[in-house]
Amino acid sequence: MKKNLSFQFLWIGQSLANLGDALFMLSIISFIYKVTHSVTFTALFTVLQVGGQSISGVLAPLVMDRYRLSLILMTSQVGQTILLMILTIFLIPISSATFFMPLVLLVVFSISFLDGWTNPSRNALVPRLVQPNQLIQANSLLATSDQVVRLLGWSLGGVLIAYIGEEKLLWIIIGMMTVSTASLFLLKEPKGAMDSRDKSKSKLDHMKEGWVALWRDPILRSVSLMEMFEICGRSIWAGAIVLVFVKDVLQKGEAWWGFINASYFAGTIIGGLVIWFVAKWVYQHIYHSMFLGSTGVCIFTLWFAFNTNPWIALLLTVFMGPAYQLRGIAQKTLFQNRISSHLLPKAFSAQNTIINVTFGLSILIMGFISDVWGVKTVYFVTASLFALSALLAVILKKKYGGPFDVFKEST
Repeated sequence: MKKNLSFQFLWIGQSLANLGDALFMLSIISFIYKVTHSVTFTALFTVLQVGGQSISGVLAPLVMDRYRLSLILMTSQVGQTILLMILTIFLIPISSATFFMPLVLLVVFSISFLDGWTNPSRNALVPRLVQPNQLIQANSLLATSDQVVRLLGWSLGGVLIAYIGEEKLLWIIIGMMTVSTASLFLLKEPKGAMDSRDKSKSKLDHMKEGWVALWRDPILRSVSLMEMFEICGRSIWAGAIVLVFVKDVLQKGEAWWGFINASYFAGTIIGGLVIWFVAKWVYQHIYHSMFLGSTGVCIFTLWFAFNTNPWIALLLTVFMGPAYQLRGIAQKTLFQNRISSHLLPKAFSAQNTIINVTFGLSILIMGFISDVWGVKTVYFVTASLFALSALLAVILKKKYGGPFDVFKEST
């Protein structure tokens, strides 16, 4: 992969874009709250973000049938950069009046809509740029980079907003997005992937293809169900739930809320690096990796729920990171290898829509559970979901056998 310039350009471009996304989220949330002084209005940012990405995921197959993935990524980045410039130049200066805030939220929705093309396109593009035996390392590198930039974004975002303000930070983000877009222009996608599409199908058939592929293939159906369980479980790291746990169970203040979040990111970064070095084993033991990762998260989450020592809580959060990454990278690699090249972007779009909707609903459900039965119950429910995921991995292993015979079945 060191000599694979196209993959390196993809990696650099997406890392910069993800850092820009993290900083954008913080700066816009801060700006909206500063202007409106309304938590409800501020929460609309997340609602519009999830809504935009979900709608985009449903419509993405129509775009993916007509254009190359590299062009879709570039178009998405260019569009987001232009919308950011409109937001920064025209809307931010006049939005001190709440009257103009709906225009800001409309731009946020539009940016989220374009961003909804990014993850499916990136994940489907990776197998086209690297050899099959390099997929684990490629996925672990991207997963690790994602966590590094999120940690940087959440760590530096608040400081930058305090010192330079939201408007100047948005200009820095525009610079990042511009460099990210330039790197994607240098990416060379192999030809031939689009030639296999069926031009006789209707638009509705093209939109359904990814969903049908997930439903008809028993392995993909099970993996998608596992993703739903695990996305529900990962909602425990939503800010409000962690904050309640820190205050009510660990008996600590907001500073420890930040420490817990930082240790989670640190754990996922360490996990991604570890999997890079054991990539061959993971590739040869896909089901074992899914089982061990889900089981590890289940055990550490249960321990976390029963624990009241803040230092042990930090350590357990770090330990969860490698387990999360092992499970996630193994499942993504199985997904990438299981589906034919022309269907993969659509299948990832369908999965991304499922993830966005599930995550949004799970935050509400977990918040309700925390309010009614206490925050510890949320962690017990999460551990149960990961136990179910581990059980599904065992069933898949017993039913479908070894690692390599599960690849390239869906067409």
